[in-house]
Amino acid sequence: MEPAELRWSSTGGMQKISLLNQSNERQAIKVKCSDNTVYRVNPVYAIVEPGQTLNVDVMRQNGSNKVDKIVFVTTRAGLEENPKNLFKPGTQSSMMVLPLLATNAAASNNQPAALTAAI
Repeated sequence: MEPAELRWSSTGGMQKISLLNQSNERQAIKVKCSDNTVYRVNPVYAIVEPGQTLNVDVMRQNGSNKVDKIVFVTTRAGLEENPKNLFKPGTQSSMMVLPLLATNAAASNNQPAALTAAI
């Protein structure tokens, strides 16, 4: 995953993450966050076709300086059309963790980020 973290000003902002499906199978994605009162993500669930890219918007509200994380959970989608149905307990999945760092200093990437990760 490049970059390995997202940096924010404590006043918040919007950044974009691109997830590229490099596999030959449809992949379902679930996005989880350690603090849903400060961060909003869209979409939370999605299916990404082989070779396609999913853009995830991450918005941070004004809040205290702290370290949080976003977790991208992925699993094979098969023929399922509703990705939420694929994340039941016991489902085999993979995870990618992205640290979210907020500081008083203005974030160097206060502009929308172009973080890209392969799934």
